[in-house]
Amino acid sequence: MTEIPSIPSVLLELIVKYLQQNNISNLQLEELNKQYAHQARMPLHKWWNLLEQIYQQHPTPVLGHYIGELSEPHHIHILGYLALSSPSLISFLNCFKNFQPLLQNSASFSILQKEERFCMCWTPVIHKNSQLSNEVLVSGVLSTMRKILHRPDIQPLEIEFSATAPIDIAPYEEVYGCPISFYSDVLRLWLPLEILNLPIPSRDPHLKKLLDQQAEALLKSIPNPDTFLKDLQLLIVNMLKIGEPSAENIAKQMNLSLRSFYRKLSSYNLQYSDLVKSIRLELAKTYLTQSELALTEIGLLLGYAEQSAFSRAFKQWENMSPSEYRKSHRS
Repeated sequence: MTEIPSIPSVLLELIVKYLQQNNISNLQLEELNKQYAHQARMPLHKWWNLLEQIYQQHPTPVLGHYIGELSEPHHIHILGYLALSSPSLISFLNCFKNFQPLLQNSASFSILQKEERFCMCWTPVIHKNSQLSNEVLVSGVLSTMRKILHRPDIQPLEIEFSATAPIDIAPYEEVYGCPISFYSDVLRLWLPLEILNLPIPSRDPHLKKLLDQQAEALLKSIPNPDTFLKDLQLLIVNMLKIGEPSAENIAKQMNLSLRSFYRKLSSYNLQYSDLVKSIRLELAKTYLTQSELALTEIGLLLGYAEQSAFSRAFKQWENMSPSEYRKSHRS
């Protein structure tokens, strides 16, 4: 069954902020805010309809840009935490590939490198997105990059939109400061290759709280951990963010041959698969009881491609679903 295309409902905050800045009121926005106030996601088609209605009410060229540029890291939830905790832009983008469905699950995400530039690509999975929605996405990504890198001077080299070209594309080139094209099969945002290795100098209290919870959970997973086990735990947690942490990759990161790595683990009477399971379980418990992360976000943080896989694994560990565990430990 195809998942219903959706976006984080917190993105409604961007439209609220834009309308407040321009002294505009909109009844549909007020209704959607009430309807999705306590829900993590909202249907994508309602977001598109709202953007179209705002445009009809307030026809501004490149309207989506002015909404998207108001984006802050917290508007993309766990992606924001990962952005703020990553050492460099390239490490964040590797995580972004895994977590992109949280931001926009109607398109698949990829990165393409070509000579002295690279491209962030969104390929439609179901049907093409609206032009206004793509403007919000592109400008939101640019805004987030500038903020997490502390580099307001970062400029795109080229943008390829997939929608029909408007009568006048001059406002687009003026707003984005680069060549703009339309009718593309894929939404592409081209950027200078040199920014990939820029460091992310983060200082964020929400992030610190989340990472502190991770550290506490890790310490519970193994009694009296020494330096080797602490380093190993942190490597596993970081690799979980981008998928399944293989023993081969972990050994390589620790400058050990696979045989030496297994021998070292054996000296602690540990099996690698049991260690990964133990860390996943402790992190899952911590996220469920001490954070507001959605189950989908928790599953992805633990290296599961789908929430259903995380839920099945958790039920095997604890004989109850993640939702039941969260409810029983919060009541």
